[in-house]
Amino acid sequence: MNKLYNSQIDITSNFELFLKKAVPNIRKTQLNIIPSIMFGMIISESCSSSDIAKQLKDDAFNYVQFNSKIKRINRFWNNKLFEPSTFFKSIITFVLNTYHKKHSDNRVHIIFDHMFSHDNYTVFMLTMRIASQGIPLTFKCFDGNNDDAFSLNTLQSCIKDVSDLFKNRGFELIFLADRWFSSTKLLDFIDSLGHTYCVRLKGNIKVYKDGIMTKAKKLKHRKFKSVIHKDVSITDKRYKTNLIYSVSINTSTPWIIVTNGDPKRAIKDYGYRFGGVESVFKNQKSNGFHLNNINNASIKAFTTMYTILCTCQLYLTILGTDFSKNTRCYSKVKIETHKTYIKDGRKVRKRVMSLFNTGLTLFHLAFQSSFYIRLPFSFILYDV
Repeated sequence: MNKLYNSQIDITSNFELFLKKAVPNIRKTQLNIIPSIMFGMIISESCSSSDIAKQLKDDAFNYVQFNSKIKRINRFWNNKLFEPSTFFKSIITFVLNTYHKKHSDNRVHIIFDHMFSHDNYTVFMLTMRIASQGIPLTFKCFDGNNDDAFSLNTLQSCIKDVSDLFKNRGFELIFLADRWFSSTKLLDFIDSLGHTYCVRLKGNIKVYKDGIMTKAKKLKHRKFKSVIHKDVSITDKRYKTNLIYSVSINTSTPWIIVTNGDPKRAIKDYGYRFGGVESVFKNQKSNGFHLNNINNASIKAFTTMYTILCTCQLYLTILGTDFSKNTRCYSKVKIETHKTYIKDGRKVRKRVMSLFNTGLTLFHLAFQSSFYIRLPFSFILYDV
């Protein structure tokens, strides 16, 4: 009988070893089940307890009745001794300590936005851009459309958490957000932390330039060219900032961006917002773990589930970066991640498979493979 590589026990054992390093204070009871849940969640591509339970066939679960497996998973979702925020903070701190950046300017783009799972749950998430995608950095979960999810206190608290994650690392943080986050208090808070913001404005916001009040959308602009308005003031609070008005052939409505950084880079920086957060939410829902199928869990259970989901998502994205960076280690694995085509007489190489989906595909190929496929568990993040 041929040997099968990367069995369930191999994978869960490696997850366990990683968690011991990254979360040294983790409880033994949690260490006994989290690696199995992570494996089941990835293989089933689902957050559902029953879908995860179907995949658990190692020594710890092999002789356990199916309904008992589900109950055991559900007990963990509701375990009051598990602290999701502390757990994930330890994970992401470990990952950032291993981060191998590719660019030399030390600029890191942080995107924040809300994610809604039907009307059942709201998540406020901050992500870090990797290539044209993102990884979760920190988040808070709320039941329904809770007002606390949108409060200034929640936004500032999460931004401060991310600021602390990068403290003394020598990176320049650039925070990107859509029109719903144009509060001058929020902009001032980011500035007070010593970071850069690039936030889109609504067109009807008041702008004061040269002592004259107008609407942002009525400022001077040119077709298909950015116009920079330095040292303007916005809203009745007269908050001083730089404003960039851009009308592009690729956008249905103009981009009106405010920034406390280099206005010449604001449009390019803001463009990183889209893949950096939308990809994360998409991978959690229809393109990955089908989080939107969860609708009757308590907020405690949902938060714990979401934390493990983000850990799995982080791992698979890291796996995708490893596949892209260390190509010689995967010479036997053929995954089409890019396509080359001719444009204007020159070759253009375009990514057609996201880092997350590359990692997910590689994980499936490696699981119980008849030939050895590298499946690293070091959680080393590469900038590709």
